[in-house]
Amino acid sequence: MREQFPLPISAMFRSGISGYVKNVVPLTAAAAITIAVFGFFRFWAQVAIDNDQTFQSIVLDLVGLVLAGTIALPWYGYALDAARGKPIDIAGPWRSGRQFVAQFVCAIFFWAAFLLGLRYLAGIPSILATLFYGFYGYVVADRAAKGGLRALGTSVRLGTKRRVALFAILALFGAFNLLAAIPLGYAVSAFTLVLTLALLTATASITLVGGACLYDVLTDRLGER
Repeated sequence: MREQFPLPISAMFRSGISGYVKNVVPLTAAAAITIAVFGFFRFWAQVAIDNDQTFQSIVLDLVGLVLAGTIALPWYGYALDAARGKPIDIAGPWRSGRQFVAQFVCAIFFWAAFLLGLRYLAGIPSILATLFYGFYGYVVADRAAKGGLRALGTSVRLGTKRRVALFAILALFGAFNLLAAIPLGYAVSAFTLVLTLALLTATASITLVGGACLYDVLTDRLGER
């Protein structure tokens, strides 16, 4: 049987744009913090690469990805609120330390697999990790599972029999976020770099809200709520 998109692409992008515009401040702030954490470690990882310190660069990249993935929990929570048309509860994600622990556990497994695939094996593990575990942030933020490992398991179930459609959605979201890099195509400077990062906070937030809409549709179909 031919796979169908769980949710029309146009609907996801409309919801993503609308949710972002209505909640631009909290979503942009959460995005900026997440990207800044990753960017800090990515800078030093690049320095390590330039000094032929390959192992150190891998460790720095992994630490940066895991910490950024953990601190992204409020971003996921805000995206869920935006997708559901609810007022964003700024302090909501910060009220439970257990959620951050669960997010940290998920981030270790997810980003270790992602980074392994990115550096080796032609990127295949990165794609598989995203297709199977890509919803973990929403699951944790939504308190839909107790513990990080169970959140990963819930993410796997959400994509059951939808992998091809999810791959297509992932590719479209990735292409959309590449639009943020257009300024770098003209020149690489401090200005274009800052502009690219500013655009990335917007495009990434839009896709995160759009992904939250998809998460809700899959969760309802799976009967997880």
